[in-house]
Amino acid sequence: MLICYLDEAGNTGRRLDDPDQPRHFVVAVMVREDRVREMTDRLDELAARVPLRVPLVEYHGYDLFHGEGVWEGLYPRQRIDEYEKAISVLGEVRADIAYASINKPALAEKSYANPNPHTFALQFLVEKIERWLRGRPDELSQRALLVADQNHEQEQYSFDLIREMQATGGPVGAGYGLNLTLDHIVDNVYFDRSDRNRGIQLADLVAFLLHRAAKTRRQPGDPRSDDAIRKLRQQLCPHCATWKEPWPPG
Repeated sequence: MLICYLDEAGNTGRRLDDPDQPRHFVVAVMVREDRVREMTDRLDELAARVPLRVPLVEYHGYDLFHGEGVWEGLYPRQRIDEYEKAISVLGEVRADIAYASINKPALAEKSYANPNPHTFALQFLVEKIERWLRGRPDELSQRALLVADQNHEQEQYSFDLIREMQATGGPVGAGYGLNLTLDHIVDNVYFDRSDRNRGIQLADLVAFLLHRAAKTRRQPGDPRSDDAIRKLRQQLCPHCATWKEPWPPG
């Protein structure tokens, strides 16, 4: 079985007109159950070696890249090195990445009542995972358990959505027969505190990079920062197994 660790980036709730956050990403880092301990131990080992003033309890992509929180005072090159080391664990445990993103300004032009970008992105992500699981050659890898970061605002929505998708398919596309029933997702979605779960932290690192790389700057930024994002994003490419292009297109 695969453990799918979920996290998000670009969340502005139901606000769809934030010019600095036009995309909402939901990401899954998918790890075989027999490699989960290896992933956790490896990230623990890397975290213990970081030259910080306090122990590194939790990886956060935003804080690590921007030098905030516990990362304050570390030189940019050091932080990029630590980012590279952490996401290199994806290759060490042969993890795969899936993701979906929502184009919030384009969603606002649709006729949905109270549209929730997270719910849309989660449906599209899980549908992509379901299709990908169906094509796996190893029967033992055709089942997945979803583990997400605790978010009390989203938990009930997420739980209800997965239950609906397992029964009849998701709400988006239902009227056209385009939605997908989940046959390979075990149980429902489980929630855990990210500070206790290295898999969720790894998903956070991935989500930050995908979101930041897709972000259109309104003003020119530091070219060194943009170059670092491009290089880190390229490291993810070999692990991206399935994804949905931004929806709605626009």
